[in-house]
Amino acid sequence: MAAKSNGPAAGRKDRAKIWYPVLLDLEDKPCLVVGGGRVAERKTCTLMEAGASVTVVSPRLTPQLEAWAEQGLIRTRREEYTAGLPVLAQAFLVFAATGDAEVNAQVCAEAEALGKLVNSADDAEAGGFIVPATLRRGRLTLAVSTAGASPSLAAKVRRQLEDMFGEEYAPYLELMHELRMTVQTVVSDTSERQELFRAMLEWKLLPLFKSGRLPYDHFRSELLRRVAEDPTIDGICSIGDWLLSLQNAWNGHE
Repeated sequence: MAAKSNGPAAGRKDRAKIWYPVLLDLEDKPCLVVGGGRVAERKTCTLMEAGASVTVVSPRLTPQLEAWAEQGLIRTRREEYTAGLPVLAQAFLVFAATGDAEVNAQVCAEAEALGKLVNSADDAEAGGFIVPATLRRGRLTLAVSTAGASPSLAAKVRRQLEDMFGEEYAPYLELMHELRMTVQTVVSDTSERQELFRAMLEWKLLPLFKSGRLPYDHFRSELLRRVAEDPTIDGICSIGDWLLSLQNAWNGHE
């Protein structure tokens, strides 16, 4: 008699579908959007932001889609969707974003038959992936999904995250990336590097960025210099004290 499984797969068929979160590199990847309305426009916009090569199939387009097409930013096929379009077979990602549920279902069925990842704008369960509500702050990406149960709630949570993670995170992460590269160059031991990275997260850097008064170029150069000169725990703690003194000095002049 087989032993009863208590692992992650146990009872999998009896619960709601679990979606696997992933970030995709779409730079220059061919992506297909079927539909020419507002939803298709939003999908196209996010694909363009990710650097994808986008083709839109629809007899009618929003003014914004028309403008992107005229600028050569997207390709278009001004026709109704029909089965067997070569552009679908060539696509890396497919979005069914028409206002017709039957057409969306047809797009999903054909795409999945070809082994393509496809998203349905009106039926999350019909496609192979869903698109979360996303907040970007430079290198920071926060994604929220309710697995299609309540897109409005996902959007609400995203708006709440906007207040928690402000614009200061973009320059902060750029600087942390540079600091990480510096430490990797001067410290060979992996465990020691990880200890330094954790200690750097304790720095009171974000309030300095949020204040808007930071002379960024000079500050960046000085911080990189200090880390390169003393890439030790004592050195990192000393930098933390220096940052705190800067913050206190600025607060005293308010």
